[in-house]
Amino acid sequence: MVLKELLTTKSLLKLCLVGFIVLPFFGCSQESEDVLEEWKNDGWSYVITHGEKGSFARTGTLQSKKARAVEASWLENGNRETKLYQQTSHYFVVLRFIRDNKNEFVIVMKKRK
Repeated sequence: MVLKELLTTKSLLKLCLVGFIVLPFFGCSQESEDVLEEWKNDGWSYVITHGEKGSFARTGTLQSKKARAVEASWLENGNRETKLYQQTSHYFVVLRFIRDNKNEFVIVMKKRK
């Protein structure tokens, strides 16, 4: 019983090790263009990019079908900028990209209600 558990644990450790070594070479990270294309394929259209595009560490999404407006905010050189998008005839989604240098850029997309 103990040997079986040990073998299972060793197998899991090997799989984890392979994952840490192999996966980075096959590109788990996405480019902002890839994320943009995924949204376009879902019927959204590009509106504008705020902030300086570049490599990013994390992403986030802001959208609401009930809110009257959606606020896009981004960081440039430590200064927060914002713009409000009224949802009268279109829904808006804000795709936030947090860069390694702590700056952020956002891509705004829209879709007819």
